[in-house]
Amino acid sequence: MKLLDAVSLAVAVAFAAPAALFGVESLLRGDPTGWVFLGFAAGILAFERYLTTPTDVPILAAQKTAEVVAEDPDDDSQ
Repeated sequence: MKLLDAVSLAVAVAFAAPAALFGVESLLRGDPTGWVFLGFAAGILAFERYLTTPTDVPILAAQKTAEVVAEDPDDDSQ
C-alpha cells in the first residue's frame, strides 16, 4: 500500500509544483498575490495527505479486512 501512497503524492506534487513556482516568481517580482498561489499549492498537498477521497475507500477497506483476517500470532502457542 505504500507504493500507492507514493504515486498519489507524486501526482499531487506534479500539480502543486507549477503553482508554487509561479507564486515564488510573483513574490520575487514584488506581487503579493504570489501568496495565493503558494497557498493553493500547499492546499493541494494538504488535501492529498489529510483528506480521504473516494479512491482511498477501497484501500482503507482492504487494510481493515487484512487486519481482521491476518491476526498477530499469540504467545500462547508454545
